Amino acid sequence: MGDFLRHLFIPHHTNNHHARVLHVDAMFVYLLAFVLFRLLLSLGHAQFPDVLGFATDIRVEQLFSAINAKRAEAGLGALVLDQRLSRAAALKAQDMFANNYWAHNAPNGKTPWEFVTVAGYRYRVAGENLAKNFSVSSGVIDAWMASSTHRENIMRGDYKDIGFAVVNGVLGGEETTLVVQMFGAGDSQLAYQIKPAILTQTAAATAPPSLAQAPTLGLTDVFVRPIVDISGLSKRVTMGFAGLILVFVVLDGWYVYRKKIVRVSGHSLGHMVFFIMIILLLQIATRGSVL
Repeated sequence: MGDFLRHLFIPHHTNNHHARVLHVDAMFVYLLAFVLFRLLLSLGHAQFPDVLGFATDIRVEQLFSAINAKRAEAGLGALVLDQRLSRAAALKAQDMFANNYWAHNAPNGKTPWEFVTVAGYRYRVAGENLAKNFSVSSGVIDAWMASSTHRENIMRGDYKDIGFAVVNGVLGGEETTLVVQMFGAGDSQLAYQIKPAILTQTAAATAPPSLAQAPTLGLTDVFVRPIVDISGLSKRVTMGFAGLILVFVVLDGWYVYRKKIVRVSGHSLGHMVFFIMIILLLQIATRGSVL
């Protein structure tokens, strides 16, 4: 057992003075194990979604306040939360679920502005930001602000009104939380200052709701509280694994230095593969995206 552990963790002539746990081939084994771990999580989520799921806490009021705070920092005027733009956003979210797409334009060619018009908003200028699968409101805002095109929408000076829809449903066979943000300027005579209702709304893969239903859908928050949060668990496992391998790298370097071991080849390739793999694992563990 002692020889086996030494072969795994300590630079020695039996492993060509490279700890086996840091060999390049070992890195691919770790990657395969992580992919298997993610697959098991997905299977567990499909069978027991209330136990093993994705925790979500997206609040319209927080999104609205954060957007106006960002605009205020830039010296721009506050936007008004407009009921009609929230209706348009809700209709767009429901259309994405019903027709199973993630894009600004629908597969049938329908544009975001058609939803705005159907909702009764007569616009001079209009814009749309999309986000999906974020856990908290701040994550949505940070992702939008980190994207030049989404930030430009948020910071556009001639927008006067804004609307939101936050809807949970199934997209592409995966539980998905969609956030649709609509901007506009034009006819503001019917704009309303609205306090968002707290309600979880699940979208079924059916026809989009009627215009009368859209205000309720557009002014909801999404709260999902499974017993085990898959995103949090994946990140903790990834960071824990990264920390463990980093410890192995440091101990390996310290041991080689202390024993003055001369290696035939360096460890740079193995370390490069290791860091690339960690970046890939973190990307896999992160669900949120914007469009």
